[in-house]
Formats: sequence, C-alpha cells, structure tokens
Amino acid sequence: MDFKSLFFRSKSARDKEIEALLIRSFEIRPKKIFLFRQAFCHKSAARNIYNNARLSNERLEFLGDAIIDSVIAEYLYQSHPSAEEGEMTKMKSRIVSRINLNKTAVEMGLHLLIETDVQATNSRESISGNAFEAVVGAIYLDRGYKKAKAAILKALTKYANLGSVQNTESDFKSRLHEEAHRMEAKVVFKTAPVEAEKGSHRFLSRVMWNKNEIGRGQGSSKKRAEQNAAKEALTKISELAN
Repeated sequence: MDFKSLFFRSKSARDKEIEALLIRSFEIRPKKIFLFRQAFCHKSAARNIYNNARLSNERLEFLGDAIIDSVIAEYLYQSHPSAEEGEMTKMKSRIVSRINLNKTAVEMGLHLLIETDVQATNSRESISGNAFEAVVGAIYLDRGYKKAKAAILKALTKYANLGSVQNTESDFKSRLHEEAHRMEAKVVFKTAPVEAEKGSHRFLSRVMWNKNEIGRGQGSSKKRAEQNAAKEALTKISELAN
C-alpha cells in the first residue's frame, strides 16, 4: 500500500472514528484523511502489515513534536510575563513530557485508534504520546499552523489541565503581575540581602502595590524571596476582594 492508495481509499468505519476523535478532542474536521491514517500508523504496522516503512507515523511525529514545543513556548511566554527562562523551561518540560502526552492521548481515547501489529499491542500506551505528536503534525499539514495551535491548546487544556501550571509555587510572581494588570495597579518588588545567622545571607523582598506595601517574603535567593512576597500579596488581595 502506498500514499496514493491511502489518499483515494473510500472512507471506512475507521476513518469515521478518526474524524469523530478529531472533532471531539481537537475541534478539527480533517480535509485530507490520509494524513491522519498515517498519523495513527505505528512503524510496526507500516513494516509488518503494509510492508512499507514510509507509511509510519514517525515523520509526522517529528513535525508535531516541534510544533507542540513552539506553541507551548509561546503560551508560557504570553501567560507568564514575569517568569524567568529557567521557570518556563521547567514548565514546558512538564507539559510536553512523554508521561503527560501519553496521559493526554489515553484520556481522549487516541490510543485506541493506533494501528500496530500483534507484537506491539502490549506497548500501546507507551506509543500513545508519539501518536499524539503525529496527529498534531497531520493537523498542521492539513489545516495550517493557526488551526494546529488552537487544537493543541484546546486538547491540552481539556485533557491535561494545562492551566494548572499557573498554580505552582514558582508562579506566584506571575500571577501577581496578572492581577495588577487586571486591576490597573502598579507592582514593584523591593528586594535586598539581609544578614542571617552565622554570617550567612538571605534576601528580604517587599511588594509595593500602588506605592503601598502589600506583602513581604524571605528566601535563600532573590527569586525565592520575591515568590514568597508575591504569595503573601496574593493572599491579601484575595482577602480584600472578599
């Protein structure tokens, strides 16, 4: 079987299942179904069932992996305006990890449509994340980057709780800046080293909200002190709102 026969093959019950999953999980209606047939074709099926390694989803997986990285990097850059490079790198690694993408694929039922040979069925869950990436690659080729970006964010928000990264301890400062933007307030962190026991140094950070101190925090680093101060400030803002 080659690409031409994949393209012209009439729509089967399996194609309808693939289309239903794409609509349900990614809000995408495919135009070129043969791309998605390939996205669900594990290399074991390509080699052992179809005797054609070119039908494997590995190339689509490579493409989808790069697109997911790009989309999540932009998402974190825009949604966490004060996060440092190291913080965003950790968050991105957590979101695009093989464990998380495997879980996402299983949650949406994508793993049930992966085509493998008999010998590969026992490792079906381990290849789910790869197939997720391949599907993203197919969406990009079929509908373009804008649609692929929207599909990725919708799927990860729905099945992988993408927004939960905003609740991690490392993100209090970003959340405070977001609150300040929403409430049209000005936030300034005043951070300086303070002497601690045995001559060691710690940092004290004060959060100024429209020139009024709203939180304090200490830490072994400037970054940690500011996160602790932001956490206290967020608590006070929440109390005032109630």
